Formats: sequence, structure tokens, C-alpha cells
Amino acid sequence: MRTVARAVAPATLFCLCQLAFAQTPLRAGAAKAVITPDLQINKVYLAGFGHNRIATAVHDDLYVRCLALEAGDQTFAMCSADLIGLFYDDVLKIRAEVKSQAPEISHLIVASTHVHEGPDTLGLWGPTPLQTGIDSNYLDWLDSQIAATAVKAARSAQPAWMQFASDDDPLLEKLQAVDRPPLVKDPHMLVVRITRADTGDPIAVLVNWSDHPETLGRENTEVTADYAHWLCQYAEDRLGGTAIFFNGSIGKVSTLGEQVGVTDPATGAPAEDRSWKKAELIGTTLGQLAERDLRSGLVRQVDSFIVRKSVLFVPLENDRFRLAEATGVFSGRKPLYTAGKLDRSTVKKVIPDVGEVEFPTGRDIQTEVDYIELRCRGHVVAQIVTVPGEIYPELTVGGITRYPGADFPSAPFEPTLRAHLKSPYQFIIGLGNDELGYLIPKAEWDEKPPWLLNSPQRWYGEINSVGPDAAGVVLRELAKLGDQR
Repeated sequence: MRTVARAVAPATLFCLCQLAFAQTPLRAGAAKAVITPDLQINKVYLAGFGHNRIATAVHDDLYVRCLALEAGDQTFAMCSADLIGLFYDDVLKIRAEVKSQAPEISHLIVASTHVHEGPDTLGLWGPTPLQTGIDSNYLDWLDSQIAATAVKAARSAQPAWMQFASDDDPLLEKLQAVDRPPLVKDPHMLVVRITRADTGDPIAVLVNWSDHPETLGRENTEVTADYAHWLCQYAEDRLGGTAIFFNGSIGKVSTLGEQVGVTDPATGAPAEDRSWKKAELIGTTLGQLAERDLRSGLVRQVDSFIVRKSVLFVPLENDRFRLAEATGVFSGRKPLYTAGKLDRSTVKKVIPDVGEVEFPTGRDIQTEVDYIELRCRGHVVAQIVTVPGEIYPELTVGGITRYPGADFPSAPFEPTLRAHLKSPYQFIIGLGNDELGYLIPKAEWDEKPPWLLNSPQRWYGEINSVGPDAAGVVLRELAKLGDQR
């Protein structure tokens, strides 16, 4: 108990809601489970780089990690899975399983770390561009495993305290490489430690930061959670409980390249790019920063939540996605909608090198955004938002720029997300409940030559986005949810 007293005392002057341990209304639980595919059963197509990249070994296990929070009559759970992404249809299926087992869970968030060395759960990295990489049996098992872990987290809830910390150390920015203009990053790291109110024993440590987990590059064929593996391992070894990592504003932000240089203490030289050592050092460094931040973190007593969600229909303007649906790449997990209703209409279309296909004609993709406030006696302690894709950092921190060559030079700027989040602790959960691909400012959209800044080649991003209006639909709705009072 003396350890708990030392942790709480420095925060007492700053916290509006310090209560005796016996009075704490918050309960929290955490759980994790292995979700590594069995390489002996079927081929496992690795996601994130080229096609026909088949897993040859498991370097470290993939996990789903869940945190459940209960206050008053509400319980919500947040799960992070070491996956390239999950579509909204899978999240709805997971929620249905959770509700059947634990109806007390009022809301569930399922996010993916976007690891590029795990199984293809979207279908886009199969043997060829028009053959799915999804193993349906694995995906069904995966959905059930995520649901069971969320339920386990909720059923293990104990009276708890939450300790918050944030970090903008310059080192965090140095771990992010950006090569597309504008060179904007969102390096903010948020950390939460949850401990039992009665004993001070650790329940969970949650870290929210932004970077593509692709450190090993396309040449690697071993399954790994990338830097998130070492981050979570460090946090669990040093801080205890279940470590949970949520990725954030990861559009165009990467760990690859010489821009991201981390010194190997064993040699005194930068770790080799695309190496296991570099992935280990990035994850360990993040863990060390989180540990340091919590030494001065503030204890906040959360006594209620506000949960708002909005189901959206985002215009699908990328015919590559329609073709993927037509040829079975998505395995039926990305249906289209028109005027808010499911639309399975098609037209016959001849595709070169493919032949005649039933080309879907629905207008929109259904998705969701969430806004959650953690509160204490009516005061907002922290905010959590979900973004259903890979959002460009200038959409979260500002810095959208007009360039010669952009396709929509007069497009209005989308709302800046963090400007609509007023609390000191702002958690942005990327790939939350869906994967729409890149969310790009419309003013920077560039799918037709000449390219931005007269680049000799097209910029990467638009090919893996549902369209130029997606960011605006998502950001305007999140701003509206955040501005409600």
C-alpha cells in the first residue's frame, strides 16, 4: 500500500476528484490472447507489402489485447489486435458475439495495430492482385478469439485508479519518417496505467502513438508484431499487467528508411535498417519513454463515461475497391450501400486480363466513428476517438497545404481533429472499427499528373484510399461529436 501512496500523493493537488480507495467508482479489467495463425494448416499470406508473400516462420506471437472500463451502469471495452486491419463487417460480427456472452458491455472498440508482418485479414495481399489472401476459417476463429478476450477483460474488472501521462519528446518525432509533402507528423504519445484501487497491483498499461509497424520491410517472411512486440514486452516486464498498444495518425508515417535512426547500445552505431535489432530498439525506446512519463503522470478518478457513435456512409470513388469486391478479394466483407441501404446491385463489366465480372454499383461504404469522454464529476479527464483508417497527420494536428499539381486545388480544408478535442489527454485510435485505407486531405489529393511539386512519379496513398471525400466525411462527423455539449 505504501507504493500506491507514493504514486498518488504528487497528483493530489492537481486532481479534482480524489476519493478514498473504498469510494472509487471505476472498475477495470484487462486480458490478452494469442491470435497467431497456424502456418502448418494453410498458407498464410503476409499483409502490407507485395502479393504472394508467404509466411515461413513465427518470430513472435501476435496478440489481441483488451481493456474494459466500468463506471456507473456503463461498461465499454477497447481491443487492439496485431493485424493489418479488420473491416467493419467483422467488427459488427465481433460485437454480436460479445453481446450474446456479456450484454453488460455497452460498447466495444476493435482496432488493429496495422502490422505488416501478420496474416492478410483484408484480402488484398493474396497470390495475385485479384485473388484473396483471406483464410476464412482463420478469420472466423479470430473474430471469436477477439470477442472472448473482450468478455474476459470485462469479467475480470476490479476497483481501479487511472494514471495519465503524455509525451512530446523530440525523440518520438525522430522515430517517424515522412516522405510526402507536407512533412507533418503527429508524434504525441499518450500513456495510461491502470492499477487496482485496493492493492496497487497493475492491471494494464495503454500506449497510444503513431507509426507504421513495417520495420522489417517486404523481404521479411516471419510473423511478428514488429516494434509493438518489444513495446508491450518492455511495459509488461517493467510495469506489470497487460500492455496494450493503439496506433494513431499513421498515414504516410513509417519506421522504414535512414530517417529513422536508432543507436544500438551494443555497437554505438545506428541499427541497420530493416533489421530485427531496429524493431527491437524502437519498441524498447517507446517502452522506456512510457515508463519515464508515468513517474510524473497524474492520477485521475474516472466516475462516468459519455459514449457517442455515428454510422457513416463514405463515397466509394476508387474502382480498384469495386473490382476487389467483384472478384472476391474482400470475401464479401465490404458490401456497398446507396442512400443508407444495402445495395447489392451490379452491372456486367469486362475487365482486361480478367474477363466479365459482376461489377458492384453501390455508392457508399458503411463505417463508423466513435467519441468517448472519460469524466470525473462532470469534468472531462480524457477523450478517445476512433478513426476508421490511416489518417494523414496534418488532419489531426494541422498543416494541410495547397500545392501546384493537386487535383482539387480549391477544396476546403477538413476540420483539424485535435482542435476539437479540448482535454489534456487526447487518444486517437487509428484503424478503429474499420480500414478505409488512407484518409487524405482533399486539397492534397493527387491521382492525375502533373504530380504535387512536379514530382517525377505519383505519390503513394491515393491507390489505397476509398476516395478524396473520405477524410472530410470522417473529420466533420468526429468534429460534430466532439463539439456536442
